[in-house]
Amino acid sequence: MNERKTLWERIKAYKLDTQVIIGIILTIIVIISVVVYLQPSFRKNEVLVNIVLVLFTSLLVSIITIFVDVITAYNKDKREKYIESLREFGIGNLYLNKEALLKELLCNCREHLWISGYRLIMTYNLRDEIYKAIKRGAVFRAIICPPWTDAFKMVYGSNEKVIDNYIKIFHLIHKACVETGKPDTANCVVFVNKPIFNDTYRIDQQLITGPYMHNKDERYNRLMAKDFFSYDIIRDSKLNKLMNDEYETLFSEAEAKLDWEKFEEVYADIINTDYRESEKIEHFISALTQFSKEEK
Repeated sequence: MNERKTLWERIKAYKLDTQVIIGIILTIIVIISVVVYLQPSFRKNEVLVNIVLVLFTSLLVSIITIFVDVITAYNKDKREKYIESLREFGIGNLYLNKEALLKELLCNCREHLWISGYRLIMTYNLRDEIYKAIKRGAVFRAIICPPWTDAFKMVYGSNEKVIDNYIKIFHLIHKACVETGKPDTANCVVFVNKPIFNDTYRIDQQLITGPYMHNKDERYNRLMAKDFFSYDIIRDSKLNKLMNDEYETLFSEAEAKLDWEKFEEVYADIINTDYRESEKIEHFISALTQFSKEEK
């Protein structure tokens, strides 16, 4: 653990020690001038009194200016050091509104689109942007922890209704593929029975991530992904490699994937029938294909 530096050590680290030393010397000169000025014998010489007063005033202004500059530079350098440390770690910027950020980035997405999640509430809100990105040529990948798994129930319980989000998002993806003549197999949706700790998205070369948070909102439901704080990762950083590898590892350890041909039949059935959520889950599971050992 790093030892806490003294104020002087931090001043030297920010290369402000010269200004501080000059300020201290000028302060000492001012104090001496005041002491001399207060001597009765000295005040008899009016010329010297005026000279000392001018010198005192000038030095006082200089001292104030120097210390204001030092404090300003100190605070600025401290902020810059903090920002530099973040960038060295791999964090580009911090964001509080993930949905707005992703919506902005999706407007120009043309190559890669990765998502991850549990309920896909925010992804559902972004479905039109995702549809347009796929029509522009983006390849879609998703890692989902679904409601029938133990991992999902550990986080959200057993009463969440999410299948409608799933089928409407995937139907739009299928529609984009049909309209562009691109095979559905170019896009891959996989399902895991593992807690997803980081809410990670890749939009072309931009990696956006942040921790899943278990806070409760005012309605006693878990926070949605749009409410998580997020950060974008600098492309050539070690953090980028770590987050990218985590996504790839989860993807490779998935238990099942969406079968697009089966899905469209299931989609039509669910949309046109008044099923309970448990029945929707059963029908949706029938559109999945388990990974074989060879595929893993």
